[in-house]
Amino acid sequence: MHRYLYVEGFRPRGWQDGITSTILSNLNNNGKIALEAPTGSGKTSFILYLAFLSGKKFIYSVRTHNEFTRIYEDNKRFFNLDIAYMFGKKSLCPLPDRWLENDDSDRDICTGCFLKDKTIDVKFDMDPEELCNFLLRESMENINIDIKNRSLVKNERGDYYYKREKKSLGFCPYYSVRLSALSHNIIVMTYNYLLNPGIRYRTFGIENFNDYCIVFDEAHNIDDFVENLGRSLRPKTVERAIEQSMNYFPVKEYKCNDRTRLGIMLERLLSELDLNESGTLKRFSFSKDFIDNLDIDIIKRFSDMFNDINEKNPAGQRHRNYLESLYNFLYDVFNSENSGLYYYSDKNGILLKIMYYDVSSFLRFLNSSPVIFMSGTMPSPEHISLVWGFENIIYISVEKIFKNAGGEKKYHIVTGFTTLNKYRLKSDTWEPMLKKYMDFIKERYNSASGSVLVAVPAYSILSGDKSISSFIDDDIKPHVIIETRKLSFSYIKGRALREKLLIFSVHGGKLLEGVQLVNKNRSLISDVIIMGLPLIPMDDYRTDKIKFIERQSKRNMQDNLYYENAMIKVKQAAGRSTRSENDVADIWLCDDRFSSAYWRDIFQN
Repeated sequence: MHRYLYVEGFRPRGWQDGITSTILSNLNNNGKIALEAPTGSGKTSFILYLAFLSGKKFIYSVRTHNEFTRIYEDNKRFFNLDIAYMFGKKSLCPLPDRWLENDDSDRDICTGCFLKDKTIDVKFDMDPEELCNFLLRESMENINIDIKNRSLVKNERGDYYYKREKKSLGFCPYYSVRLSALSHNIIVMTYNYLLNPGIRYRTFGIENFNDYCIVFDEAHNIDDFVENLGRSLRPKTVERAIEQSMNYFPVKEYKCNDRTRLGIMLERLLSELDLNESGTLKRFSFSKDFIDNLDIDIIKRFSDMFNDINEKNPAGQRHRNYLESLYNFLYDVFNSENSGLYYYSDKNGILLKIMYYDVSSFLRFLNSSPVIFMSGTMPSPEHISLVWGFENIIYISVEKIFKNAGGEKKYHIVTGFTTLNKYRLKSDTWEPMLKKYMDFIKERYNSASGSVLVAVPAYSILSGDKSISSFIDDDIKPHVIIETRKLSFSYIKGRALREKLLIFSVHGGKLLEGVQLVNKNRSLISDVIIMGLPLIPMDDYRTDKIKFIERQSKRNMQDNLYYENAMIKVKQAAGRSTRSENDVADIWLCDDRFSSAYWRDIFQN
């Protein structure tokens, strides 16, 4: 008899019941499982169901904190399992004056904090976001009470400390959550806690996760996450390091060879970063002259001296250590394996970045643990084997076994459109193309039974000069939502429940990765329009990464790493339209490139 009979209100869907025994058996043998199940088919409840059946300890890893609420709601509705939610320091620290602006050093902001050793037992019995806000409010209110009661006082330097003989109420929300979470059977956390080696070790103090079954939700994001783990450097950081060294270590007072060399190295580093602007990732290497004259130990010594001076200031008067930022960056440049240096320009100027090629090296800590990678659009078995390094993985594609498990998507290839750069760069070809796209979008919106979602390959297509927003007719403007970084899910959902919307979003943006517009378990989106083929730019980094993996695997990986990425983005967008097995949606692929045999084979109905 299945245990689900004892879970009030929950009954596994057909696909869940069909694969449960296979997955449990593999988890018991520390197996690796790739689960591709359509968006809206019940992946979250399935993981909770597995945890309920097995009694194992689980780490449920998600891309952002936004996903915490979905897990909390499914658990509250069906299982009532013992689940903790791990927020980061920035989300839970009640002392903003301990944070220095844009600090990317390894400085532990908790060192010397009067709250660090003061923790409470946290009950994870409310919505995670509400709990986060509640803990912050409680902590700040208790700190104010302790100040009034004189149990929390300032020393001669101006820093607060607790009197030992006095009772106190203050507590640290972050360490309280962290200590309480580690005692729970199921911990929900973001990728950073597992995939960033430094944070993983500082949090768990171990590399052995044999006691846990580890789940990566939306696992198609793992490659992008690892690519962006490297440190970065801007010319402005070097300029401020030069300023800092002049102010704190003036040459007149520090008449030594090391101080002279420090100044020369920083000036040379700044000149190395005098680069032309680039909208794509360009390969970068330091000159031989710079490398030959570099001694990062000198930078480290002056960085340590600055820290000694800085720590003597009250918390609110401390400054970011720019020398330490330079040291950490340069140390990683010359000590990181399987990586390269690349630069590009954004609204803040030139950014130089360390970028990694070898995703498998960040996943090796999982070798002895049972793992489930899951997504509505999993990378291929070949990708998981050759790029992630897991050869004997059990790959389960739910839709290939259970038809329409996540609803039915009808794909239509529409020709006469393209977002190729050669069109976008010239207004005389791009503006007529935008108008043609908008005419088609309006036609689909007027005939659609529900809201329409339009997915575009770049933010520049959404707003500003030469954008789609310039061609939206007045009669449908009141129903249009264009994605911005501040747009909330709750705002969109509230409107979608009242009216038929036309929603514009960007591939990789938060709407296409997480928006769920549902009423009574049915999707409110009936049509998805893919405006252009969302191929990643074939810049220097992509070229070098593909060459690296081809050398490692001795295989041609161009299609796997280039076209598969676009296919995942298209399927992610399409998945926003079907939230149950009863949903039916039309997916319009609007770009001439979709008519090639490669894409027809993938998206044939």
